[in-house]
Amino acid sequence: MAGFNNFFRSGSSEDGFEVFSNGSKSGPFSREEIISFAREQILREDAMIKIAGVWTLARDVDWLLPEYFNGMTDNSAESVSTARDSMEQISTDDKIITCPHCWYKFNLSQINFIAKHLELVGDPVIGPEAQLRFLPTAFNEQGYAIDSKGMVCQDMACPNCHQKIPEAVIDLPGTMFSIVGAPASGKSYYLAAMTWQLRNVLAAQLDYSLIDTDTTFNSVLNNYESILFLNRNNDEYVALPKTELQGSDFSHQIMLNGLSVDLPLPFIFTLKPTPANQCYTTEAEAMRNIILYDNAGEHFEPGRDTISNLSTLHLVHSSGIMFLYDPIKDSRMVSRCNPLDPQVSRISRGTNQLILLNEMIARIKKYTGMKMDEKYTKPLVVIIPKYDAWREYFPYDLEKTPYLYYNEENFTYSLEIAQITNISFVTRDMLLETAPEVVTTCESFFEQVYFLPASALGRIPEYDTQKDMIAIKPDSLNPIWAAVPMLLQLWLSGNISAVVCEFEGSVPVEKYKFNGSSMIYTVPGTHIRANVPQNYWGKTVYCKEIQKYIKFPQAEKSVKSPADDDFWAQ
Repeated sequence: MAGFNNFFRSGSSEDGFEVFSNGSKSGPFSREEIISFAREQILREDAMIKIAGVWTLARDVDWLLPEYFNGMTDNSAESVSTARDSMEQISTDDKIITCPHCWYKFNLSQINFIAKHLELVGDPVIGPEAQLRFLPTAFNEQGYAIDSKGMVCQDMACPNCHQKIPEAVIDLPGTMFSIVGAPASGKSYYLAAMTWQLRNVLAAQLDYSLIDTDTTFNSVLNNYESILFLNRNNDEYVALPKTELQGSDFSHQIMLNGLSVDLPLPFIFTLKPTPANQCYTTEAEAMRNIILYDNAGEHFEPGRDTISNLSTLHLVHSSGIMFLYDPIKDSRMVSRCNPLDPQVSRISRGTNQLILLNEMIARIKKYTGMKMDEKYTKPLVVIIPKYDAWREYFPYDLEKTPYLYYNEENFTYSLEIAQITNISFVTRDMLLETAPEVVTTCESFFEQVYFLPASALGRIPEYDTQKDMIAIKPDSLNPIWAAVPMLLQLWLSGNISAVVCEFEGSVPVEKYKFNGSSMIYTVPGTHIRANVPQNYWGKTVYCKEIQKYIKFPQAEKSVKSPADDDFWAQ
């Protein structure tokens, strides 16, 4: 390709087109020069041309494509035609793929491959040290692309952000979830405990396996699990590192349309039924990818939502959101926490987590273009972590409270929604006493909101005087309800099954009024007025005011509430 390089060094146009090929950038050149390079077959089809600030594949340039075919020999044209036929064969009707990094939607036939030959280095989006991404024109018998040096390439990439896309993401449908929390809210510990417990519960009771789709994507999370749950030095204190704003372990920095852009690194799992699962006969249909996004809490601080920081855009693509509200960071709730917890005694200043919650809501409104009076249909689970620190003030012992139901006739376990909804209602009651604005903010924007306690550790941490840090000994770990919020999201998104059991001896709520997505009611036997959103309708919950279970009515469009006429006269 010596002639190619000489041609490109000769370019002298002041306002033309830049070209990236063979790992180097040259130009600018005029349109006539670019066309002449194509006619002479000096310019490759997988070269990139910068047009109006956007890098575009040479083969996709409208005014250039005819020149390739006019200058090609018959054999060359036939080769390209055969390659494109092969691409159509593996496209499976050109289905739509959503990139898990930048959420760009594209046809399967547009997918890029990652060059394997060591000389094909330098990508205009990823960077000069990355292997070149290219749209292939030649394939082997297995359908894998062949790069310009003749190497077979198995790894694929997004045509927009050029990040690697695991093959399972292309083959299987995916469900995305987001988790948000304030800085130092214990999110890293919770994530590690959640995935650890989730893998175990899914495998042991629910007959699913949750495996890493690609270990390179989940390396940070796997490292967290190893530190906490697979540590041989059980009697030594350990602690997890803080989630960073940027860095190869947490995000990608790419050049997109001439701008340096920060994208989050997703955790990607494959949910697959085991042979004991009733869905196993339709395994291919039951399999799917679970994509989880985590950000440093600082990403949600006001002012960080810029065009170069797209790391929180996953919120609007997620099927559900989980928000950690740390009680130790709330000056009102911390009074109910165990004073022996070093997080209580050594952290003097609280954090206004409501600001982050409002910022998250503001970004969803901004990204989706929602109206001011519109409610968001995706469910929110507010997780109140560190249950071990405030369990004495909670009326249920979660270690003895089951969240699964076993059907002896079918030999199957299912998620038990009645108990989970009940615990959510009790936790909501607690928040209404201590931080009511959290409840009202969430329920004013989201149609469905659940409030669930959880403990990543199962006990309060300790203070390591030698290392001057708050830490934990691995042998004392026992996560409590850590997997339940994610299991609930999996059910709400239709990925696992659930049942709703009944509590015995409940008192029906007889005075009520449906008001949009809320139900206003009088607590039975009292003059106390309260309200609940629609995810509690038809459910039975524990009412602390009368210390009994009460059952809410279910809305029926054709039936008028018996309290409609005289409710407001109470």
